[in-house]
Amino acid sequence: MPEAITILACPHCGALDAGPRELCPRCHRPGLEPHPVAGTGRLLSWTTVRRPPSAFREEGPYSVAVVDLDAGVRVTGRLTWPHPELAPGTAVTCTEVRAGYPIFQET
Repeated sequence: MPEAITILACPHCGALDAGPRELCPRCHRPGLEPHPVAGTGRLLSWTTVRRPPSAFREEGPYSVAVVDLDAGVRVTGRLTWPHPELAPGTAVTCTEVRAGYPIFQET
């Protein structure tokens, strides 16, 4: 079962956004609220960080992915160690949320 990912939703127009931001990208009104969505989607792109910045040095190397969630929002998160044949469009699922960022794996 996929882990839920918390994004932002506008109570005025219903727009969803990955955030963080203070104003709705559609109606430009304040008051975005946390909104959980299913952590399923399609891989758009990914890269492996082999020389991480000092704040993440102990975690390297690691892979970062851009995922188009089925909810209609594009998010960035970590990707469990990908295999070389992993391609854009591959179905992925969020398996956990660690320190505020989602961890995806191929499904």
